[in-house]
Amino acid sequence: VYVRQDQRGRGLGRALLVAIIEAARADGVHALIGGLDSDNAVSLALHHSLGFAEVGRLSEVGRKFDRWLDLVLVQLIL
Repeated sequence: VYVRQDQRGRGLGRALLVAIIEAARADGVHALIGGLDSDNAVSLALHHSLGFAEVGRLSEVGRKFDRWLDLVLVQLIL
């Protein structure tokens, strides 16, 4: 879920993620997986607050703004 920078802090990301979780449950999905930038503390906290658990971490697999990024894998069993 990506929220435009000028719209952040209004609960839109949480509302979208909750809607995704509810739709997945209604469709019988067993597990949701997310891939998050390890430096994105806000996104990590949001996912954890909704029950996602960290299940993996891949070091330096992405590059943005001339630096290497780690990818955190999170999972929610429905």
